[in-house]
Amino acid sequence: MTGDGKREIIVTLSDVEQGAQIVIYGEDGEQLATGPAIGRGYRWRHQLVVAPFGPDGDLELADVLTPHIGGVVEFYRLAGDRLEIVAQVPGYTSHVIGSRNLDTVVAGDFDGDGRIELLVPNQARTSLGAIRRKPSGAEVSWTTPVGGRVMTNLAAVVFPDDTLAVGVGHEGNMLRLWLP
Repeated sequence: MTGDGKREIIVTLSDVEQGAQIVIYGEDGEQLATGPAIGRGYRWRHQLVVAPFGPDGDLELADVLTPHIGGVVEFYRLAGDRLEIVAQVPGYTSHVIGSRNLDTVVAGDFDGDGRIELLVPNQARTSLGAIRRKPSGAEVSWTTPVGGRVMTNLAAVVFPDDTLAVGVGHEGNMLRLWLP
C-alpha cells in the first residue's frame, strides 16, 4: 500500500461495539494506517486485494463491506496514517456466511484495456461484475452471467500473451470458463 517496497500486513480488526475496520501494519508490528470502523457491532469488512485500481494507477485496497447482508465493494487509498474510502459500488459480495470459499474475487485486466478490474459476484451470485475505478468513483464496466449460483472460488490464469482466463464452479457441479 505504501509503495516503499516493504511488505505490509493488512488485517481486519473486529470490535463488538464498532464492528470491523481494516488496519495496516509493518512487518515490525508498527501500525501504519487504519480505516474507518463500520460503527456498529457484528458487521464485517472482507479485505480482498491491493492493486493499481486508481484512475492514475495508484495502489488501492478493495474490500466488501457486509458481504452477507448487502455487500458493498469499497476502494481505499492510503492518506498518511489513514485509509480513506474513495469509491463504493453496492450489490456485490465476496462470499456467503459460513462458506469456506473466501476467494470468490479476482483482480486483473480482464478486457484488455490496460486497466485493472475487480471481478466479483453479484449479491445473488448469478453473475460476475467487473468493477473499475474512475476519477469520480467506481463503476460496473461489464457483467457476465455465471449460468447458476457461484459455488467455488474464482481462479484466473495469465497466458504468455498477457491475456487472462477465469474459471468458477456453479451449482449443478458445473465449471464455467471464460477464455481469451
